[in-house]
Amino acid sequence: MFNIYGMTIPTITENRKMVLHRLLICISLTWLGMILGISFLEAPLKFMAPGVTPEIGLSIGGKVFGVFNKIECALAIAMAILVVMIRQKDRLSIYLVIVWSALAIQTFWLLPVLMDRIELILQGQRPASSPLHSFYIFLEILKAMLLAVYGFYAFRERS
Repeated sequence: MFNIYGMTIPTITENRKMVLHRLLICISLTWLGMILGISFLEAPLKFMAPGVTPEIGLSIGGKVFGVFNKIECALAIAMAILVVMIRQKDRLSIYLVIVWSALAIQTFWLLPVLMDRIELILQGQRPASSPLHSFYIFLEILKAMLLAVYGFYAFRERS
């Protein structure tokens, strides 16, 4: 047991710590798989389906990415709790901090702006060209790469 700000926190046994590390790795690789499946497969492919207009594709994409963002936030919170529980302080933690930062940028800035653009398009307007979609894609690629690197190295170090 140790004490933080007057709260007694039980220490975790090495066996439990190993299980929590493995859970952290599983979450990171599951999140990676979801990014690959949704951002890089579903998103572009829906526009290739017969009868799917750009408006319908954007409407579906807005819904999918809105829900997916909530799932990503839940995964990020679960991972943060695990990192605190196992007191992970190694160099791998920086990868997670960058992933969580990218997610925060998407959640609190990019997604709301991109959703507004979708609404304008669905109302028949044509908003000015913007690099925000490309920036969102860049952050998706960054998250995918860092989750893959984290999962691979964490698995190698913990096995």
